[in-house]
Amino acid sequence: MEHSEKTNFTGLLKKILVNNAVTILFVVICIAGIVLADQPMPYVVGEISSRLFRNLILILALLVPVWAGMGMNFSIVLGAMAAQIGIMVSMNFSVTGVVGLVLAFIVSVPLSLFFGNLTGRLFNHTKGQEMITGMILGFFAKGVYDLVFMFLCGPVIPVKNQTLLLPNGIGLTTPINLDGETKGAMNKLWTISLEKALYIILILATVFFVGQLIFKMKKEKIDWKKQYKLYIAVFSLVGYHILLTVSETVRFALNFTDVPVVTGLLIGAVGLAINFLSRTKLGSDIHAVGQSQTIAVSMGIPADKIRIMAIMISTLLAALGQLVFIQDIGNFTTYTAHENVGTFSIAALLVGGASIKKANIGHAILGALLFHTMFIISPLAGKNLFDNAQLGEYFRVFVCYAVIAVALALHAWKQIMAKKAEDN
Repeated sequence: MEHSEKTNFTGLLKKILVNNAVTILFVVICIAGIVLADQPMPYVVGEISSRLFRNLILILALLVPVWAGMGMNFSIVLGAMAAQIGIMVSMNFSVTGVVGLVLAFIVSVPLSLFFGNLTGRLFNHTKGQEMITGMILGFFAKGVYDLVFMFLCGPVIPVKNQTLLLPNGIGLTTPINLDGETKGAMNKLWTISLEKALYIILILATVFFVGQLIFKMKKEKIDWKKQYKLYIAVFSLVGYHILLTVSETVRFALNFTDVPVVTGLLIGAVGLAINFLSRTKLGSDIHAVGQSQTIAVSMGIPADKIRIMAIMISTLLAALGQLVFIQDIGNFTTYTAHENVGTFSIAALLVGGASIKKANIGHAILGALLFHTMFIISPLAGKNLFDNAQLGEYFRVFVCYAVIAVALALHAWKQIMAKKAEDN
């Protein structure tokens, strides 16, 4: 009996380690990096917070294609291009501030949906090879994008705002800098301290789970042993309050960091929309197509159409995410700003514990925190450890691609092991 229990525990532990190998490795890397970087906590917390709000929508844009069984959508670079085109249009007509961002988004919506529709149609002709197709499509789209904005703007496409053009009047200048009103326009609308923001989030989460329980109690008997989410929310709220009371350093770091409320609400709205989508008929159809296209078609679900819709949603969210990213940074390199959007977002999602078959909002948030923590601390850790910050730069680029390679290798290995288990 004891031997059987030990075997079960060992098997469970091995399964947890294998399924979360990338995440566990990154947690170790981040902890070691923070120690080696030896930076003040307010700096680390502030940088992580700003990067989280800046990048999270781009990572969330990857979820729906994973549900549809298309893996990681490298073609979200097309959505990023649509956002950049929208910003160029708003700047060309000298529309600034929040209104300029709204105009940029309005312009990017039809473009991103059009690009997503074409991408989805292409993916329907390359089923099973969507990830490599999306990567190659991104390179092809970059060539078309460069042709239009490097050679056609000016001679063929009229540009009203001459500051956008190169001195010879052919092609757009780089980088493109947002003016003072547009840079961080969304972030500046309303800010509060991170300490208050976390209090509000934890209180709202607790109230939500309590309300959910009260609603269920009217219909059915509640099993109190299984209310893990409520217990976690209450424990987190109480623990957070105790932590702030005990540690002045943590309280100072959280007070020192400002949170852009409007950007946070936008991210929350995107998260709620994705969660709502998963509960709708369309969401059920997307999941059904992802599990088995053959069975989905036999049930009367138009699999090809659903796949196109999944990519269109992803591309639209990528455009919104790139818009949030650019307004936070305040500038973008005209011809290369979109290049690493797909790679970095995919790496972050995989770091959070997602796979090419399964991904959720929790994976996106955890991945954003861990991946961008590594991005912040690796150059500083490299400088302190080897007296060379450039090593840290090389390390984080290497890790970005290594994470994707390891995640894909693990997925392939799991498929081989599952097939062997079935044969036996």
